[in-house]
Amino acid sequence: MVTDRKFAIVGAGAVGRSLAAALRARGAQVAAVASRTMASARAGAALAGSPLASTDLAVAARLADAVALCVPDDVVAAVCQSLAQAGAFEQGDVAFHFSGALPSQILAPAQACGASVLSFHPVQTFAHPHADAFRGAYCVLEGDEAGVAFGRELAALLGATPVAIGAADKPLYHAALCLACNYLVTLADLGTGLLRAAGLGDHALSALLPLLRGAVENLARLSPAEALTGPISRGDVATLHSHLRALAGAAPALLPLYRSLGLHTLALAVRKGTLAEDRARAVRELLEASEDA
Repeated sequence: MVTDRKFAIVGAGAVGRSLAAALRARGAQVAAVASRTMASARAGAALAGSPLASTDLAVAARLADAVALCVPDDVVAAVCQSLAQAGAFEQGDVAFHFSGALPSQILAPAQACGASVLSFHPVQTFAHPHADAFRGAYCVLEGDEAGVAFGRELAALLGATPVAIGAADKPLYHAALCLACNYLVTLADLGTGLLRAAGLGDHALSALLPLLRGAVENLARLSPAEALTGPISRGDVATLHSHLRALAGAAPALLPLYRSLGLHTLALAVRKGTLAEDRARAVRELLEASEDA
């Protein structure tokens, strides 16, 4: 059982601190929290019920039989290797990381010591640590058999839904998350800039947020095709033409992006089934044109 294990949290950023708070709230034992600085280790330990706080990662990991590597992607391999060389893993332990892009085999040094390995990636953002950060999220698992079994139990304990995938699918999985989440923020920033240029000034982002919330709420109730609104879903060619003219004058570098996203949106509108064939053809011709009339 997950609650019978002792956890060490290595890395006390937003993910590590959220995990510390979540485990404590659900009765799991955190034996130690380690980080590069004592201040961050103590902050994480306070959320976990004040276990050992340390800057010695190996000392912390040796106190546990479930070691969570909540460190940046580019140091997961080095941290795991260092812990293995320091004798931090033994038979029956579980070593798991929180990277969406890296496979569980990045933890091979721990596995060579007898530990099970797991990639445990919550489909969630962690801007601020809190005990319910995992609740309602999906947690994507990839690892060896014992590691994935541990991951399923951990996800259930945290109030999340576990889904297992293969190691070969992780890059595509992570690219999907970047497109849907990270690039949403980028698109919001681009939209905010255009709204400022259109005269909304400091109100630009505040004006945009209710629209974004509404879109997300629609996606919670409907399929993407059903949730789609806007000029492409209506086949409003004149409006799209005005958009292209405006962008050509104010932000010509965004035209290729607008056209590309528009073509993908057109495919969604066709799937929705409310766009007449002649309208769809006219929209496609406009978006594929190399120059604006």
